[in-house]
Amino acid sequence: MKVSVTTLALLAAGVLSLPAFGQTKADFDELRQEIARLRQEVNALKNQKAAPTASASETNDRIEQLEIKQKDAVVVGDIGNSFRLPGSETSLRIYGFAELNAVKEFKGDNSGNDYSTAIQYAPINDSTSRTGVGYLTARTSRFGIEASTPTAYGPLGIKVEGDFNNEPRTGNSAVSGSAGNIYTQGWSNSYGFRLRQAYGQFGGLLVGQTWSTFMDVDNSPETVDFNGPIGPTFLRQPQIRYGYNTKDAGTFTVALENSVSYLLDNTGSAVTQGFSKMPDLVARWDKSFDWGSMSVRGVSQEFRVNDGGGMEVSKRGYGLGTTAFVKMRDAKDFLSLALTYGEGIGRYFNGIEGAAFDGNSILLERVLGLVVGYQYKASDTLRANFVLGAQRNYDNDYTAFARANGLDVGQYGINRRIYQAHVGFIYNPIKNVDLGAEYIFGQRETLAGEKGDMSRLNLSGKYYFN
Repeated sequence: MKVSVTTLALLAAGVLSLPAFGQTKADFDELRQEIARLRQEVNALKNQKAAPTASASETNDRIEQLEIKQKDAVVVGDIGNSFRLPGSETSLRIYGFAELNAVKEFKGDNSGNDYSTAIQYAPINDSTSRTGVGYLTARTSRFGIEASTPTAYGPLGIKVEGDFNNEPRTGNSAVSGSAGNIYTQGWSNSYGFRLRQAYGQFGGLLVGQTWSTFMDVDNSPETVDFNGPIGPTFLRQPQIRYGYNTKDAGTFTVALENSVSYLLDNTGSAVTQGFSKMPDLVARWDKSFDWGSMSVRGVSQEFRVNDGGGMEVSKRGYGLGTTAFVKMRDAKDFLSLALTYGEGIGRYFNGIEGAAFDGNSILLERVLGLVVGYQYKASDTLRANFVLGAQRNYDNDYTAFARANGLDVGQYGINRRIYQAHVGFIYNPIKNVDLGAEYIFGQRETLAGEKGDMSRLNLSGKYYFN
């Protein structure tokens, strides 16, 4: 096709008028409107009685060039750090981080349980001569995809996220162990990918797997350690959740969540006939204030044992929790508080058992958890975190059963009390890079009075993409 000087001028003007890489939705809509206007101009020229003019040809050329640019354009999406999929209204965000943790144990070698702190299973003092264990792992590195599609009734959001913090394996068997597992190291430090979150959300309805409604993720204190402090609720599970926002009274949420009847027998093993007929029921209230925010939650869950031969026993457990986020120092710092109490809510906690079966009845563990955290922002690039967590187990039929069957002693004995403190610093030298250092120390005491102390240093480097 022969192109005139006028046509080239028009094309140059069109290209120069296009926005740079990463157009906004408004830019994209403006481009569409311009193409529509030019089409109207061409049609008007074609409808004239005179023979088609050079202007019509030039306008057609410009439309063709603009449509090519429109197809190739990268358009900013409707959610943060996202882009629009070509030919779609869906916005897509890819995020995650690569992370390395370097751990040095000073007292109470606990590396065989998990790379992160598991104070509830710290070895009883003088039960091991192993000290000073150190190792590195990158298995907490994370990858996620988040999408949003507009509908006539609001955006439809979808999120799928996972990491590599799965059990190391030898052959076909899972090996309970740490990043220092010799078989995993010998196989190029490979770890299995695991599902963390996978859900869809439309309006106030969420369906899928994510953090339990009984857990307040937003108001939890920050730690370098992957597990975080002892004492709060800590659980992700499949659920059906609905939240209703009000103008002045806050947000009210109810959820049906996966139920697992985890009960101990008189040997400390899980009761294989345990199951639940009903999902866990969670209710929650959240509200923001000028001084910060708070949340109040409750959960009820079913425990059931059925041997298939006519013996069936059931009992309900319950839990109550509240958290508060308090702004400090003109909102530069914040104080985080959490209090949780209940019977039979072991799997919702970061490290207790929950329930037992004595052959005739179900016995529920009664426990209280407390967390206090303070974040001090020394500058725009340096923040310090001071976190204390504690758990307390109260006497009832459950503790009497544990003592009678010897479940109150040794490394895996049921605990009377646990405390753990984190003192850490996180340095953010450039955007999307966090360098952390944290000292962690704590103590556990079993129902029999045995004590286990632990202390460790955790260094981390985390590099984000989003």
